[in-house]
Amino acid sequence: MRGSDVRLSGVKVGTIKDLHLDPESYLAVVYLTLEPQVVLPKDSSAEIVSEGLLGGKYLALVPGGDEETIGPGGEIVYTQSAVSLEALIGKFIFNAQEKKEESTK
Repeated sequence: MRGSDVRLSGVKVGTIKDLHLDPESYLAVVYLTLEPQVVLPKDSSAEIVSEGLLGGKYLALVPGGDEETIGPGGEIVYTQSAVSLEALIGKFIFNAQEKKEESTK
């Protein structure tokens, strides 16, 4: 994901510079740069989003409502799990197949 886009409301506002796994917490630590005009509330969150079935992934920022903002070098502590488009389609196909089999019994 290094070099991937960071987007806010679908607009590219930055780039992922580096990432690694924290050996103690086993959580991903992601370093990114944002355009200087981007100011995020402290309770903003981040999620990994797919661009489609064949597309890549990017980091989507979801602004919160807090009046305090994240300063330079700050961190986003709220994250949301990535939804796999492929997994959702697989579930849909599997469920459709089950319903078809049940209706033919």
